[in-house]
Amino acid sequence: MQRLFHEFYVQPMQQVYVETIALHLLWTFLMVLLKGRARNHFARTTALLGLALILLYTVVGRGTADVRVISLTPFITFERAKAEVELYRTMYMNMLLFLPLGLSLPFALPQKWKCKALLSAVAGFLLSVGVEAIQYFFRIGDCETDDVLMNTLGMLIGISSFGIVCLVQKTRKR
Repeated sequence: MQRLFHEFYVQPMQQVYVETIALHLLWTFLMVLLKGRARNHFARTTALLGLALILLYTVVGRGTADVRVISLTPFITFERAKAEVELYRTMYMNMLLFLPLGLSLPFALPQKWKCKALLSAVAGFLLSVGVEAIQYFFRIGDCETDDVLMNTLGMLIGISSFGIVCLVQKTRKR
């Protein structure tokens, strides 16, 4: 599994962008096609896998550092990326890490719940803050505001699929 993600990580960024867009479109199309329990089951399974993926790559199996690193200045990584271009890839991968959860969580929530998109966005934000706090307190990674921003952006981009599916369903009912 590590090798698969490594192979994805080292691809040219243009290819990663195309694959990300293709994943988003494929998911949206699949959610339009699936209905009822099949869609809920698929979304819940994907949400759990997305959550496991996030925890695997941010918390589990990471070595500890000698010092705690915290960066609370928003968008500082964009400034640093001007000199160290690889940081753009890192920021994109942080965004991409939360995309599967953003794609699936609104569909996985119970049907009767209102504001699923908002609840999913808040859940993604809180999960990201929690991950950064764990990394800081256990010294297993840098705690950065920009990571929270990029993770939340990934959730929001994923959640946009839910909005598209809702619009398609409304236009079909007319």
